[in-house]
Amino acid sequence: MKEPKHNFLDTCLFFNTNAFSRQLLKLAEAEFKPLKLSPAHASLLLLVFDTPGIGPKELSRLLHLTPSTITRFIDSLAKKKLVRRKSKGKAVFIFPTQKSLDMQASIAQAYKNLYLTYSRILGSKIAMDLSHRIAKANDQVMENLETCKNQEDHETLF
Repeated sequence: MKEPKHNFLDTCLFFNTNAFSRQLLKLAEAEFKPLKLSPAHASLLLLVFDTPGIGPKELSRLLHLTPSTITRFIDSLAKKKLVRRKSKGKAVFIFPTQKSLDMQASIAQAYKNLYLTYSRILGSKIAMDLSHRIAKANDQVMENLETCKNQEDHETLF
């Protein structure tokens, strides 16, 4: 049976971004494997390095992850002695440990290698442009979802 040249998936943003994301994840996992870190844990650590004492709520916002996912990540990294929590009243602050600080250059290098790999594959101009466009589109979708949620919340009040 002859395969069709084009199908509806070729123009489906949802399908194509997920397929692309899976391929990028494979590249990222290969870079971070020697560090025994997932790319997501490495991203969280970079934010903690840049902002010692950052709170889980801010990590959640910056990483676009739910608070419960951030809590699991912090638990996992604390178990590996890569972050420590400091509480002040109800507030929790996350700090890097010396062990994670010793890995900071390796984590940054893994991210640089990842960037160089996908830039070599896509071309650096396309990689940067695609990243900016996806970030902008993500912001637009999140804003729209927030507007819809606020409208639904408002409608349930009346």
